[in-house]
Amino acid sequence: MKTPKFWYKSKTIYKYILLPLSYIWMLGSFLNKITKKPKRFNVPVICVGNLIAGGGGKTPLTILIATFFKKKGANIHIIKKQYKCSNKKKVLLVDKESNPTVVGEESLLLARVATTWLTKKRSLGIKHAIDKGAELVILDDGYQDYSVYKSYNILVIKESQNFGNNKILPAGPLRESIEKGLEKADHIFYYGNKKDFINKYPLKKTPITTVKINYKNRNFIRKIKNKNTLAFAGIAHPDNFFNSVLKYGFNIIKKIEYPDHHHFSVNEILNIITISKNLNLSIVTTEKDHVKIPKKFKNQIFSLPLDISFDEKEFYKNFMLKLNQ
Repeated sequence: MKTPKFWYKSKTIYKYILLPLSYIWMLGSFLNKITKKPKRFNVPVICVGNLIAGGGGKTPLTILIATFFKKKGANIHIIKKQYKCSNKKKVLLVDKESNPTVVGEESLLLARVATTWLTKKRSLGIKHAIDKGAELVILDDGYQDYSVYKSYNILVIKESQNFGNNKILPAGPLRESIEKGLEKADHIFYYGNKKDFINKYPLKKTPITTVKINYKNRNFIRKIKNKNTLAFAGIAHPDNFFNSVLKYGFNIIKKIEYPDHHHFSVNEILNIITISKNLNLSIVTTEKDHVKIPKKFKNQIFSLPLDISFDEKEFYKNFMLKLNQ
């Protein structure tokens, strides 16, 4: 399903029509919260989550945080809850060569940097990770999962989306109210100008760290000799990707959008390649989409790297402060 465009429009009748369903969603979330007792574990659990449905920038940040702790020598395991994939097992260790239709594209990206478990229940995945020697567990998503106690809640926000029309699902993109979501954050990672965000949502003590995106990846730029491109994406907010292509200095002649988490058929890829040849274009897509492309076509399509960074010292200082408390 493609992300509804009215979620990010202030003037739309749909948010009023769907408002009664939002109250049902909120009731369900409330009952879910009061009926579950968070399970505690004997290793730190970091949750990287957001307030909106889809496209919040969680997975790239999870990868960067896992890489940071690996450099410190910690045995890191990542937990990913199953979503839109065909895995039948309750807990599955994701291999770098796993089938993306079975484990999902995000799990494959995570498995490249750390031991990754795909699970239908996060607490079960955490238990498996600890049994296999995990010293620190990172949850990719799970901000609204009250069955697990988190040692450190990281809330990820993108300036390009923020909170959309500020309405709860399905009238808007929010999974919970902005107030409650901000209240339980131990740390906010913000893609964009955090000054504007602070002015709009004043916070007392919650640290806010800026996530910077680097568009000067020379190795990637050198790979693509033809600046005219066909860009395609199957993500929640494809415009974010298309804007990144432009910021890298390429010209987009043809755009193709697919629903979020779309699995590409051979015919779809062949059609993309045919269009690109007819128009003499290079082909670029997201890293998430590239892992789903059949192997025989991968070398004809470039994946656009999302090269991000943040103040690691600031993050680590606040993380250890919370842990010691």
